[in-house]
Amino acid sequence: MTVHGAVGSSPSRLPGARGGGPVPLRPSFESRRELLDLLRRYALYAETARVLDERAGRCTSPHLAAVLRERAAARRRAAERVLAELLREGATVVPRRPPGPGGSARGR
Repeated sequence: MTVHGAVGSSPSRLPGARGGGPVPLRPSFESRRELLDLLRRYALYAETARVLDERAGRCTSPHLAAVLRERAAARRRAAERVLAELLREGATVVPRRPPGPGGSARGR
């Protein structure tokens, strides 16, 4: 997933610089920091949910597997709330494409 930040009030180049046209705006440092913090929280919840689901799938105890799946669902709900906050802050979410045939997964 790729997230593009909201536009803030600090210019990305000096006014009057060559290139004509209006000066594009960059997000302020604080707004970029907030978006980054939200994105980290989202990634943490999503990854934790994935790991809990994997553990539940390997678990031999039906009771423990149910508890792990319940906790994974709670983490997914938390990730959805953080994602909604990211969208409210003006982040644009671009879904990641699944790896194509013959493509290798990064980090594995």
